[in-house]
Amino acid sequence: MKKLLDLLHIELKSFEGPAEVIVVDSSESEESKAISRICREYGYEFHFFRGSISQARNYGINIARFQIVLFIDSDCEIVPGILQEHVKPYTEKDIGGILGLTNFTGKENLTWKIIERTPFHIPFSFARRMDYAPWGPCTNISFRREILVKIGGFRTQFPFDFSGEDVDIGLRINQLGYKIKCNPKALVNHRRETWSNPVSFCRKIFRWGRTGFHILKQHSYLSTIDFPKFSTILLLIFCLFVVCGLLGFGWKMSTLLILWLLCAPIVDAILKSFGSNKKISDFLLNYSSFWLILVYEFGSVFESLKNGSPSMLYRRHMYGSGQILFEWKQNVLQNWSFIICIIALVFVLAIT
Repeated sequence: MKKLLDLLHIELKSFEGPAEVIVVDSSESEESKAISRICREYGYEFHFFRGSISQARNYGINIARFQIVLFIDSDCEIVPGILQEHVKPYTEKDIGGILGLTNFTGKENLTWKIIERTPFHIPFSFARRMDYAPWGPCTNISFRREILVKIGGFRTQFPFDFSGEDVDIGLRINQLGYKIKCNPKALVNHRRETWSNPVSFCRKIFRWGRTGFHILKQHSYLSTIDFPKFSTILLLIFCLFVVCGLLGFGWKMSTLLILWLLCAPIVDAILKSFGSNKKISDFLLNYSSFWLILVYEFGSVFESLKNGSPSMLYRRHMYGSGQILFEWKQNVLQNWSFIICIIALVFVLAIT
């Protein structure tokens, strides 16, 4: 946090225009006091606030004095020129927000190498991949303040803190007819170490999965039929196992369930590693990433069933045609792995 505040102080000296730094903090007492001292030194506004991340951001929006509000997370470091790069695209009247690029830096440990095989880091690089974004993470995004006020700020009704509010507000701004323009020259660096703990990251993506149900509920126009999910097929096999158990021959279905659980991820990893020069390491990374994605799926299915809806068993978000093209190869390989395993297991069970 100190590094970010120091860099902002340097950035403000070169920025041609009025600007202010507002820090809305909910840290423990000693950390909060230290942050407050730095803010006093640089003349930043410091506000201690107990509440959700959405409420904290709305608090900052309400007290902001200028027309553009830029959100930067506390674990990021800005790159010089970021303020000007966020300001200059607003000359276009239909631009409601600017999404900058979040560049991951630091040590690439095993957890990060696995995460790279998943889609979870992709939104942070939207600014490099597209001209306009449906939404963007609040590590590096700005909006016109009048639009934020008009739509009532970040949604505070989501059941989980620190999850989904950035997706929701971007979608609502697009629904109003405004665009979120991408600018890769507006850059922040984000340390990979903050995602280095596999247990905490699994908790994070399970929460993201659960929030996905509520995003789809609020924005049903994004809903589309999904490829068969591993979690959905696993649940169906389990239900079949229970039924067969009641009929007196559950051991076969039990065998099928266990073999499916073991074989499908392996076949999927083999197909995704095919043609690679580093077959063994790629296989292990692809295999591990399969289970990370499954954690997200379990979160979405769990929340869906908890709320009395089966929608996340067979539906998903679709933000645009580009998403279909980007994900097509991975989805096809995964579903071929399912088909291969089903055929093999049915054959084995038929001859035993």
